Amino acid sequence: MTDSDVPPLADRPPRPRHHLILLLVPIFTIVVAGYVAGASWPTLLQHHPQVLIALSPINRFLLLTTNELPFWNYFGVGLVRHLIPDPLFFLLGAWYGDRALRWAGETYPVMKRIAGDDGRAIEDERHRRIIYPLALLAPNNWVSLLCGAARIPFRTFVVLNVSGTVLRLLLFRWIGSVFRSEIRAIADFVARYQWPVTALSIVGVVLTIAWQFRKGTGELVGLARLNEELEGDD
Repeated sequence: MTDSDVPPLADRPPRPRHHLILLLVPIFTIVVAGYVAGASWPTLLQHHPQVLIALSPINRFLLLTTNELPFWNYFGVGLVRHLIPDPLFFLLGAWYGDRALRWAGETYPVMKRIAGDDGRAIEDERHRRIIYPLALLAPNNWVSLLCGAARIPFRTFVVLNVSGTVLRLLLFRWIGSVFRSEIRAIADFVARYQWPVTALSIVGVVLTIAWQFRKGTGELVGLARLNEELEGDD
């Protein structure tokens, strides 16, 4: 599919209800896993570092665990966990077009800078050109959704997404080796004060979720809104 073949965002055909469920259930599970990791990371870092990055491979967890795990354990778990949500978000963008982009703009504000308030900016060829290097340099959820909405060929998306993820993991492995002593000092501090740090992490996650629901922002609220907006696609 060439850029000229891309259908307008608003002209995406309706999808059956079960398609949305097949996407939102695993995405919701992944989001919840991230909150679990955010609350329990001091304990997991000390006793189960591989489980920590399996739940949430965010940058700080990748750095904290890189020297605690053999290369292939770190690389294998990190790669698989990073890649799991990306096709889901790609399909979300491909199937639901402008509505998915409007939701993403509320949940990930940086999206509006590329796709515009209504998502239509990606129909501009100049904006579409940015998507390809983004898919390589920043292989994450919102970039995957952007690729799907822009109808980047799936094979191209997979090559860029996997390549970018591999490079990211190798980069953090290298940074971990360069700053091994500094990371070790942080890990030792967390181990020494494991339970107070865990308690603070739990409180922080609970307060964050409560604040998001009160303000009507955040991923959980965003997923609920997306479900409500798209549920009429039967």
